[in-house]
Amino acid sequence: MNRYKKLGWNTFIIGIGSMGSKFMIFLLVPFYTFYLSPSEYGQADILMMTISILIPIVTLSIADGVFRYTMDKASKKQVFSTACMILLIAGTILILLTPLLRSVPMLQNYYGLFLTLLIVQLWNTLFQQQVRANGKLILYSVSGLLMSGVLLVANVIFLKYYDMGVDGYLYANLLAFAVNTLVLFFGAKLYKLFSFRAVNKALLKKMLIYSLPLIPNAILWWVMQVSDRYILTFFLGIAANGLYTVAAKIPSLLSMLSSIFFQAWSISAIGEKLKQNDSFFTGVFTLFSCLFFVATEGIMLIVQPFSAILFSSAYHGVWQYVPFLLIAVLLSSFSSFLEVSYMVEKKTKQLLFTSLKGSVINVGLALLLIPTIGILGASIATLAGFLVTWLLRMKQIQFFNQIEFKKMFWMSMGLLITQSVYLSFAGNPSWWVQGMFALGLFVCQSTILVKKFGAFRGSKKVSQEGMVNR
Repeated sequence: MNRYKKLGWNTFIIGIGSMGSKFMIFLLVPFYTFYLSPSEYGQADILMMTISILIPIVTLSIADGVFRYTMDKASKKQVFSTACMILLIAGTILILLTPLLRSVPMLQNYYGLFLTLLIVQLWNTLFQQQVRANGKLILYSVSGLLMSGVLLVANVIFLKYYDMGVDGYLYANLLAFAVNTLVLFFGAKLYKLFSFRAVNKALLKKMLIYSLPLIPNAILWWVMQVSDRYILTFFLGIAANGLYTVAAKIPSLLSMLSSIFFQAWSISAIGEKLKQNDSFFTGVFTLFSCLFFVATEGIMLIVQPFSAILFSSAYHGVWQYVPFLLIAVLLSSFSSFLEVSYMVEKKTKQLLFTSLKGSVINVGLALLLIPTIGILGASIATLAGFLVTWLLRMKQIQFFNQIEFKKMFWMSMGLLITQSVYLSFAGNPSWWVQGMFALGLFVCQSTILVKKFGAFRGSKKVSQEGMVNR
């Protein structure tokens, strides 16, 4: 199968399931704004974000090692069993630390739910990576669709009919993740891969050498995505975090596409051991960037009326915080694309330096800007952090010269950043000005696509003539 077609097929299959669950989370945002106050939504979001950062720390990011070494054709039973032992130990330690963790003010009222949800998500992360590495992408997608259905029904029951507030939000997520975890475990017959005898210390050492550097990288990535919310809560209160959380959900449409593509892209890149100077690598980046430039522009155009229609009146003003967050997600997606290059080479340590510098910029600017200009400062800080990270990774793997159609690429980036500044500070942006930005970007991207597909046809013709001459 043609490499582009295979990547497209994998993206489609993963997208079916992931789009279901991730899009459902996005569609539930208006629902949450009607049944949760800004302070309640802010509290629920802080708890879920805390779980997301604890997962790589508690598990030593072993799930990433499972994916990488299973793709390397190592013994699936040894890889999976070794990872399971890490999770069993991690779960035991968490339970033993209950008296200490229960004393954390943020967790006191929700500790039982918080701990249960954390442990379920630990196993869910491992099972997802194993199933994906095993190539069972249809099961992966079906389980995602089922999870989205459970999440919808559970939220309606717990929030609308029982009015359970933050507890209901957590119960709905717990039920959805539990169903997804069980479907993956039994659907892929993962129980057949586990054996205490298959635990391999030598393999564990190799997996940890690969996965341990990903822990601080995940923390630093999380710092850029989430630390602003803690700083907002400290300076402006939990309600301000609730507003920012809703604003961040709109760019999640873009990050949803990015995460789907990244899962398929990592399978292709690692499976074929691609180098960043491979024509397939650069060709995919060209098409990937075109899609994301256009998608970002599309969301930019509708964000203001979209917010007024979907969200309750308490959240109508959040659209002003979205443009910078959209560019941040765009840059984060580009960074994730390049991250695969590090995974192929197993050079995960090098990721730390780029993420560290980006997170320092993010936190520093957030501390400076949030007290000065409020919630908008958090958006600007996030954009700056991801911009620095992306540029450093481009420099580190020497990808600046690999970009195709450079002038059009950088012109598109400049147009989007300028438009985001205009939208965030204009107050009442003009549709005419918006249209001019959109037209400029679409001309740039259309030019790139025409030239790219022209090159495809040319190379295909040369290949066919070569076969005829033989």
